[in-house]
Amino acid sequence: MKNKKLATKELVWYIIGGFFAVSGIILSIFSLVGDYLNVPAVDNWIVNAETSVSNWMKINLDWLGWGTIFFALGLTIGVITLLYFAKKVITEKEKALRRAQRLGADTPSN
Repeated sequence: MKNKKLATKELVWYIIGGFFAVSGIILSIFSLVGDYLNVPAVDNWIVNAETSVSNWMKINLDWLGWGTIFFALGLTIGVITLLYFAKKVITEKEKALRRAQRLGADTPSN
């Protein structure tokens, strides 16, 4: 089977999806580390940053919640991209097969 190069649009969408997924994992890890970090509450920079961002955005979500949302968004973008471009390749292969069959039927057999 021939290896097909990725189209530029496909690669861009995979990078965007990967960025969201990795950002979600990083935010989730920060949240878990901040919760279980064994330092006084005043010195815990992760929890302080989390509460500051939560107060600034006026949305009551911790970084674990945002991480879950970003991870799900990244996976959704990746799956939609995969399905779209797979359907496109399948359609191109079916067209080529029909064309080959049509050309094969048009040739006279001796």
